[in-house]
Amino acid sequence: MSSRKKVPPVIPVVGGGGGGDASREDQLREWEENQRRLREQQAAQAPPAAAPVAAPAVLPAQPSPAPASVPAAAPVVEPEVSARVAAAGYLPMPEFTEPDSSDPGERLEFYSRGIHAVQYAARANHERAEQQRLIGLGLRLRAVKEEELHKTAGFNTFGELTEARFNIKKHQANNIIRVLGVAQALEDITTQELKERPLRVLVPILDTHGVEAVRQTWLEASRHGNVTDTALREAANFLGFAPPKELPAVTETEKKAPAASQVSESLRAVERIRALAERDPARARREAEQLESAVRELLEELSGNLG
Repeated sequence: MSSRKKVPPVIPVVGGGGGGDASREDQLREWEENQRRLREQQAAQAPPAAAPVAAPAVLPAQPSPAPASVPAAAPVVEPEVSARVAAAGYLPMPEFTEPDSSDPGERLEFYSRGIHAVQYAARANHERAEQQRLIGLGLRLRAVKEEELHKTAGFNTFGELTEARFNIKKHQANNIIRVLGVAQALEDITTQELKERPLRVLVPILDTHGVEAVRQTWLEASRHGNVTDTALREAANFLGFAPPKELPAVTETEKKAPAASQVSESLRAVERIRALAERDPARARREAEQLESAVRELLEELSGNLG
């Protein structure tokens, strides 16, 4: 065992059963802020000649070394990128260190905190990666669609190209493009995974009220726990960004029509499966699952049908 003991950095301790989604974002922000301050302090205390260059979370390809007669230029990093990485980038995985104590109980507690910290960082980085995946896909799919590059590859439509080459159905690709602006508006204020479906709620808010309204709505929804489409709608209504719901007008013909004639085809299908369940429950369940899957896919197509 090494005689020199390293002191582990201050790390957030997240237990397996506590906290929940309500506190995860606050813990993550506090951890990132502490890491940023620590890096600034270390950079200020180190000698100028020996100070290392802070690398962003994702390193670009390094250029070839310049000739000896020409001094090599320092890599240029855009201020917005470096600021974003410092404020809401990926978390460094905690380094392994040994405890100073020789007491078995204290050593177990020390290692347990480290395990929780590693799990926390891995979970946070996974969510950040999923967030960036949505944005990365959206940028490229939008470019392919706007430039009509499916014609170059011999496909009749944009949807045929995305499904054949990337296994992404047309409505999925259109939905990703649709929420791209919302995801870009939120990537600087949260490291949570941004799922395409809940973000649809914020699309009309972005179009009508702009980026700041989208940010305010997200932050308001996140104060109450896990951010869902329902939470986003409620936050938008509370902040005055969501338009009032308009009920469709009822015509005189609809008022006079008997209730039996107003039963839709979809309800008839449900009643048919319900009647089937009395004779053959297994078959009825299979048909109900097929109907559910078809309806879910139809709703996605209607929501993301951008042409």
